[in-house]
Amino acid sequence: MTFREGLLKARGQITFIAALTISTGIIIYLETLDTEARIQGRVATELARQRNAPPSIAPAVEAKVKANLQRSEEAYSRDPNVSASRAALLTSLASAVQLSILRPEDGFARAQRVIADMERQTGEVTPVLVSALGAAAVAFPTLQDRIAGLASAP
Repeated sequence: MTFREGLLKARGQITFIAALTISTGIIIYLETLDTEARIQGRVATELARQRNAPPSIAPAVEAKVKANLQRSEEAYSRDPNVSASRAALLTSLASAVQLSILRPEDGFARAQRVIADMERQTGEVTPVLVSALGAAAVAFPTLQDRIAGLASAP
C-alpha cells in the first residue's frame, strides 16, 4: 500500500480530525471575545441613553403642569414675598424642566430670579417652601449652594 492509498482510506478520520481542530479553534476564539463584558457595556450604554431621554408624559398631565406653571407665575407676580407663591413657582419650574415642558435654561433663569428675590427679601421659611427649594435644587444643580443657604435660614 502506498502513502496515497493510505490517505484515501483514512480520509474519514482525517476529515473528523480537521473538523475537530477547526471547531476547537472557533470555541477558543469565541471565549476570547469576552462577550459578557460587551453585553454589559451595551446594556450600560442603553440605560444611560434612556436616563437622558425625556420622559413620556400623558397630554393631560402636560396640560395640567403648564396650567399650574402659569397660575404659579401669576400668583408670584401678584405677591412675590408670600412663601406659598415662592414654593408654588419653584415647584412648578422644577417639574416643568424635569418633564421637558420647559427648556432647562428658561427654567434656570426663572428659578434664579426667585432665588435672588428670596436672598434680597427673606421671609418666612415654611416646610412647604423648604420642600420646594429641595425640588429646585434637584432640577437646577448649579443653584444648590444658594438654595442650601436659603433653606437653612431661620
